[in-house]
Amino acid sequence: MNTLKRWRNRIPSIPPWNMPSDPVKAIWWFVHWLLQILVRFFWLPIMIMVLYEGISNGHIDGIWNGIASGFVTLLVGLVVWAVLYGISVIVNIGTGISKVVSDMRRVQEQQNSFLRQTYNPYMRSSQSEPEREGRVVEGTITDLDEERQKRRHER
Repeated sequence: MNTLKRWRNRIPSIPPWNMPSDPVKAIWWFVHWLLQILVRFFWLPIMIMVLYEGISNGHIDGIWNGIASGFVTLLVGLVVWAVLYGISVIVNIGTGISKVVSDMRRVQEQQNSFLRQTYNPYMRSSQSEPEREGRVVEGTITDLDEERQKRRHER
């Protein structure tokens, strides 16, 4: 059982599917998820192409040419994988920074609302500043038209 757990930890797995419901966040999440899949499983297309290049060029130009072309394909595949891995690291760092900033903003808003609730009665008595009201929108277009018609009738 213990060796089975070790093998399970070594085998790359598919990242969990936790797509957010917000469409904009979902697009960025899916791109990040797909990048993780590419980085974790890119060794499969590399190995397939190395075998294909080695066998096909080995049959045409000889075994040494097949080995050389397989080695070049392996190097090109590793370079492409390294670029994908670098992009993945940069995206992970950016995602982490974004999460920290949003968490700090949320904590600051909670702190401000707590302080406002706690000290607001004491601050109101010492300041003559009126309490801020929410955004109030009154009237509609039809109300404005009715007012104009009333003004015309008054003239």
